[in-house]
Amino acid sequence: MKAMMAKLKIPFRDLIYLMTFLSVAGCMQEPKSDNAVIKEALPVEEKNFGIEYKIDTSNSLVTWVGTKPTGRHNGLIRIRSGSITILEEDTERRIKKFSINNAKIIIDMESVKVLDLMDDPLQREKLENHLRSEDFFDTKTHEIAEFELISFELIENDSLVRDYNKYTIIDPTHTMSGNLTIKGKTFNIEVPVKADYRNLKFEASAKFNIDRTVWDITYKDENNPVARATDGFIHNIVNVGFEIIARPGSSME
Repeated sequence: MKAMMAKLKIPFRDLIYLMTFLSVAGCMQEPKSDNAVIKEALPVEEKNFGIEYKIDTSNSLVTWVGTKPTGRHNGLIRIRSGSITILEEDTERRIKKFSINNAKIIIDMESVKVLDLMDDPLQREKLENHLRSEDFFDTKTHEIAEFELISFELIENDSLVRDYNKYTIIDPTHTMSGNLTIKGKTFNIEVPVKADYRNLKFEASAKFNIDRTVWDITYKDENNPVARATDGFIHNIVNVGFEIIARPGSSME
């Protein structure tokens, strides 16, 4: 080591700084995205007017990305059912002005899939089973997760500076607030959403970060000093996304 430093003429102190920098740079960081505003659950107000659209479960899904110092995993979770009640404000235009009165989405937590291990079926199955276990989603007790809408507001002027990447929604149109229930714990989240409504079809997408420990998913919590000391932790920040397509179901008057 000393001989190498002598040849390179690198002071020992600077070498330590360089090694520290490379070590930190090589660690996998959690995805950069909009952070969901998380607070206590809010009361849901039922508004029984508008047109009910059913979630197209074949073309709608939830995505996730989890990271740790040595790598990351990503996958998807299926949506079991759901509905969105839309009130049209302008029926003269092809692209209609609209508002959403109600929305409820049921997520099938048992369907959790890992996509980055498709070439290693044994490891993929092992991780999927672990995600279903008590360490993570505990699907034997909590088979589903739920999202219930509180508000859906048009963004007039989006002043938020974003780091546009694959973990961030580009050009959001609305701010969505809703109660998210995972493992029986319910908290309100507020996130940017990109939504479009035309030709009797509603589409919405979002990507945002949440702290998994809020919903009591604390396996290898990064704040655990033992796990932290050995790089054996999993980042608490998880990137969540959804792609929703809904089509008319029945009228609500």
